[in-house]
Amino acid sequence: MIASPRHPDPVASRPAAAPAGGRAGFSLVELLVVMSIMVVLVGLVSAAVAGARSSQKKQATRLLISKLDAIVQQQMATYAARVVPPAPGPLPAGWTKAAYRSWYIRRNLITGDLPDRWSDVAALASGTVPLSVAGTAKLPVTSPQRTYAAVLFGLAKRDNGGKDPSPAEIEAKAVQLANSYAGAECLFMIVMQGGIADCIDCGELRTADRGDKDGDGLFEFWDAWGNPIDFILWPAALQLPAGSGAAFFTTGTRTLQTISSARPAPALGMRPLIYSAGPDGEYGFTRGQEAPTITAGSSPKGRDCGNPAEDPTATMGQPEGSVASDNLTNLDAEALK
Repeated sequence: MIASPRHPDPVASRPAAAPAGGRAGFSLVELLVVMSIMVVLVGLVSAAVAGARSSQKKQATRLLISKLDAIVQQQMATYAARVVPPAPGPLPAGWTKAAYRSWYIRRNLITGDLPDRWSDVAALASGTVPLSVAGTAKLPVTSPQRTYAAVLFGLAKRDNGGKDPSPAEIEAKAVQLANSYAGAECLFMIVMQGGIADCIDCGELRTADRGDKDGDGLFEFWDAWGNPIDFILWPAALQLPAGSGAAFFTTGTRTLQTISSARPAPALGMRPLIYSAGPDGEYGFTRGQEAPTITAGSSPKGRDCGNPAEDPTATMGQPEGSVASDNLTNLDAEALK
């Protein structure tokens, strides 16, 4: 039978069958719930990726610091057997030959071979090594010290229009370089140019991140966040963990030792501090009350060099509140013991 307008086809006019379950689609509320779940999942994945990247950066930075520490420690281990020339005159009152040896190694060798500031390099360049190739050294110096002096001498000569600088001009250049990255610059120079301890890892370190953060012509090793890895040779008053209120070098083999006949150990029981500012880029270690140069103190000259125990107010390595709490250092493993 053919349907007429007055009698429509009953099949054609029947409403469409509803989807299985009796639902025509998602409601607005359901879409919002799904979108919310997706946002949460994306956030969780992003956080996991960020955490993995942060972990990788920390691991890479720790590895670089450990390599630098191994080089410095191998060099430190050489000083116990060093031959020290006899004192040029009578020893200061109360001193023994052992105390003199301690002073000489700490002042003329350790601080000279492992400088962490340009003022010490300037003292070497202006008072210990020749100012030119034709000059005569005033005191015995090591090969690394000659290299460091030559680096500073070359920078001062460049600023002096190619003319040999005077001791005052060398010192002025050191003052100019005395910035927040001086320790990092010295560390790079020590490892890559000084040739200390045969530079056991220099081959690998040649591919490490590096740069000239302040544009002064001196390179630094960089951590995974693009900040220079810093260096403090004698970190008196160091607190680890940072902000704990407890000095790191206080007990056992890490006791601060004065320069005396009783305990003349050259290294004072301390280890140099090599550290990254960490994710926040804030270093947080102060360097207050330290002797201004390698020649500070008298009887003999340079008595206070590398011996913060002589000054009870020394705050080298003192963390500023919680700023240094995320720093990565070469001493972290010992701090956990």
